[in-house]
Amino acid sequence: MKTALLFSLALAVSLHAQLPLAEWKAEHDPVKRSEKAVAFAEMAFDNARAFYDKGEIDKGDAQLEEMINALNECVSSLDAAHKAKFYKKPEMKVAYLQPRMSGMLDDLGIQVRGWAEYTQRKLDEVHDKLLNGAMRK
Repeated sequence: MKTALLFSLALAVSLHAQLPLAEWKAEHDPVKRSEKAVAFAEMAFDNARAFYDKGEIDKGDAQLEEMINALNECVSSLDAAHKAKFYKKPEMKVAYLQPRMSGMLDDLGIQVRGWAEYTQRKLDEVHDKLLNGAMRK
């Protein structure tokens, strides 16, 4: 009974995470796709934080990977839009994620920080790309 309940819960969480993923990947407008990708990344970060708080390190790592994948898709979408003005809003949201990521790292034990530290470096790279895009003319 417990196994069936846990399986159902895991399936529901998985499907819930996949719906927004499919939604933003299907978006044809690159600007809207980038906005949805950032929203998905924020959700993935919140999920990662919750998993880390529960001690489910592997699930937290997977959510951080989803966050970075979404943010890379955001940058790609904005590159396709060819307009610097669209970079500012995602750049500000990623800038807000950076201290949240640092705070989460501070809360994690040294033994489980590996992927989170790597993700922090990747988050900094994404922010730099967005900032460079916003500074273009």
